[in-house]
Amino acid sequence: MPMLDNPRLEAFAQARARGALLDDAYEAAGYVLSRGHSSRLAKRPEVAERLGELRTELAAAADISPRAFILALLRIAKAAEEAKTPTSVREARLALVDAAKLQRAMEETHRADRRNLTIDLHE
Repeated sequence: MPMLDNPRLEAFAQARARGALLDDAYEAAGYVLSRGHSSRLAKRPEVAERLGELRTELAAAADISPRAFILALLRIAKAAEEAKTPTSVREARLALVDAAKLQRAMEETHRADRRNLTIDLHE
């Protein structure tokens, strides 16, 4: 299933997939919190289906290489950017920030591994 047409619904599903509580995801998607609305939104068939798909992708991402995960984040950012709504631009920015953090962490780990290898070779 592709991204939901409604950017707020997509933002809600994305936030829930990342582990946000119902009400937090509801507010993050730009809705005004009202009793029970977040629960009803989560039960909408298209939202529930998209949430399941996102959670499956995240679970599969745990089994992929960091590089492949970064590429997936960049694809998400590109798709969100093309939607050109404030919520989707925010999601694109968050995906890009996450990708940059992961890239820096990978580079730092690589540098540390190289330093340790050099130290081990000289001892």
